[in-house]
Amino acid sequence: MILRQNENALLLAGVACYFAAMLFLWAHVFLRADDATRQSDLWHRRAAIFGHYALGFGVLAHGLSLLGQGSALFSVRVGVAGLFGWILAASYLLLGRRIGRETLGAFVAPVVFLAALYSLAPSPLHRSVRAEQLETQWLVVHVILILLGYVSLAFAFASSLLYLLQEGLLKRKKLAGLWQRLPSLQVADELIYRATSFGLALLTLGIVTGIAWQQRHQNNYAALSDPKVLFTLATWLTFAIYLVARWLLGWRGRRTNLVVICGFVLLVISFFGAPHVLPAIAR
Repeated sequence: MILRQNENALLLAGVACYFAAMLFLWAHVFLRADDATRQSDLWHRRAAIFGHYALGFGVLAHGLSLLGQGSALFSVRVGVAGLFGWILAASYLLLGRRIGRETLGAFVAPVVFLAALYSLAPSPLHRSVRAEQLETQWLVVHVILILLGYVSLAFAFASSLLYLLQEGLLKRKKLAGLWQRLPSLQVADELIYRATSFGLALLTLGIVTGIAWQQRHQNNYAALSDPKVLFTLATWLTFAIYLVARWLLGWRGRRTNLVVICGFVLLVISFFGAPHVLPAIAR
């Protein structure tokens, strides 16, 4: 009875832990510089430790919530999806050390997070919670994902401007004053890359949860007919082009930074200028 009454709160705690684990494991895998100092290497190792502790607490809270849901989780697809996420997370914690634990975790954690999140809103699983509260929980997670993605991409945009300013001062050989207070081109370039990688991953999760949330309210909702979605996808594609150009073509410097700036301009247009085709839901 106690677990049934508190299963939604336990699932929320599990989702929060999975999200924290995802960020820590991403930081561990993707934010380590090749020329890392001893201090940064220490924080790099701590990110892995924090990520696995967060994942462990998530598995515990999520498992208790599944017990509270009882047989209902087998009667709806989203319940089975939540159970799949829990089994995946538990299996990773038990076997991950043998198969490249830290690196694999950066890719397992988002799947687990989405699976748990997917089971957060359906009323048949959460009979002790009002439907309005369930929808609000889902929407809050979606907004948090989008905002964190926007913040990370804003850092990438600001770093791109710093890079272009630094490059301009170097070309004009103005190597005093402001130039001495700016980060080096290499540091700025690395910050752009890492902030864009983080931001694009969060934006991807935000897009997926946003489209799923809209479709829950209107079965015939067409994402590709929604101006908001189209501008967001254009933003996503622009930042993805930057990453592909850097990974596969080895592009650096002005060209790639201009792509990041264009992506941020599209992001601003998407945020302020592109309304949802379903304004009642968007509000």
